[in-house]
Amino acid sequence: MTTRTQPRTHVLDAAVGRPRLLALSGAAFVPLFLVGWFASAGVTPHYTASDQDWTDWAHDAKWNGRISAFAMLLAAFVFLYFMSMVRARLGSAESLARGSAQLSRVAFFGAATGSAAMAMALIMMAAASSEGANADPVVTRAITTGAAGPYLIAAMGFAAFLLATGVLTLRTRVFARWTGIVALVGAASFLITFLTIVDGTTDGSPFGYGFFPGALALVTWTAATSVATYRSPLST
Repeated sequence: MTTRTQPRTHVLDAAVGRPRLLALSGAAFVPLFLVGWFASAGVTPHYTASDQDWTDWAHDAKWNGRISAFAMLLAAFVFLYFMSMVRARLGSAESLARGSAQLSRVAFFGAATGSAAMAMALIMMAAASSEGANADPVVTRAITTGAAGPYLIAAMGFAAFLLATGVLTLRTRVFARWTGIVALVGAASFLITFLTIVDGTTDGSPFGYGFFPGALALVTWTAATSVATYRSPLST
């Protein structure tokens, strides 16, 4: 009798352990995202700056760009695993909330789009400075300007993710209520960055600063829900 039930026990333990590992992937995402973000090439020269300014920037940002892109790729990788767990939790919750159907799908695909676009933007920034002092300033300027596109797509994805998650959290309390408020604040901040297009420039537009509180809300929400899910009785 014991020999028959022991394999089942091992299978059950493994199945219970999976949600805990997926929850921890959210905790892994936060430091990787922060390293990728803060280690990035930073403020680039103005579009009309001299070629020498762009060459100097490429020289100074060469290794920062590589570290930033590598960390953000890893962050996007683990975030997909975390979001698979979050989608399951949200999907279970939205069945109890009328008018909330499909929000879990919006959250998952928004998060996937945002993380992929963010990684792409930093990879482009790394490519722009990869040659260091030997970089062609014309090419460097063009690539960094083009990176504005993935940045805004990242803002769009994260805004959709946080808005759907925030609404569903406040309706169902699938996560702590305060995390829902944080998610909505983050969504609004990311949406503000859309106005950089209307402003006519992505070089120094004040609306671009909406990305900072949006990213702060993103990592705060992820860290909080990761820890809470790991400690949840459903995951132990």
